[in-house]
Amino acid sequence: MRTTPVLLMALLSTVMQAGGGAAAPKEDVRYHIVFPRHAVRAGEHVRLRLVPPAPKGIRVLWGFTSGTVEFALTPPGVYRAPYVIPVGTPPAKVSASFSGSGSRARVTTEIELMPGSVPGAEDCLSPGQSFSTAAGGIEPGYSYDQPPELIRRVDAVYPRSAFARGVESTLTVQAFICRTGRVLDAYVPPTYLDPRGEPIERDPKLVEAALAAVRQYVFRPATLAGKPVSVYFATPVAFRR
Repeated sequence: MRTTPVLLMALLSTVMQAGGGAAAPKEDVRYHIVFPRHAVRAGEHVRLRLVPPAPKGIRVLWGFTSGTVEFALTPPGVYRAPYVIPVGTPPAKVSASFSGSGSRARVTTEIELMPGSVPGAEDCLSPGQSFSTAAGGIEPGYSYDQPPELIRRVDAVYPRSAFARGVESTLTVQAFICRTGRVLDAYVPPTYLDPRGEPIERDPKLVEAALAAVRQYVFRPATLAGKPVSVYFATPVAFRR
């Protein structure tokens, strides 16, 4: 892993003067992206952290680079490794950008990728579709004219701790549905209080239960021009007492 630190003193001062609400540090700070120190396996989800954390009021934009094009990490701060990693695949390049009042700064790092594939990936895609070698997803995109249709639902197990505390929620799960109708991967994207606000914190036990259920769903696959295709598709999972 190679990390490029970034010096943010000038940017933080600019945001504070512009009324961004950030407290300028008393001395220069060098930021780094850190994550578990091991080679990442195919399909693995890796949470990235800034050390030290960005001051309150500074918005952090997470991304990854594929060739010369940069894409947003979804969910923010989580790198999803490719579903298929051929031998010789270069390290993944991820970044955290800080923006405010017309100024920008950026810190980058590389994540080593371990060759391999997610079980079932070989039967997932239709002709003309290919897995990205930069992050979890497919190329050229997720086009369809008929959406997937759920044909077998598995009830999520309501965690006892959440039930006892009276926690109720409806989580939106993004499921990657293969042309076969099975779910290859799933994640819960963040929900924000407002366009500039902080993400709503989700009970991790509810998230875990929702993902465990959706990974067992079976769909009638999406189609494009009458042929089954693989797509990401949002499906709700409700927890009610």
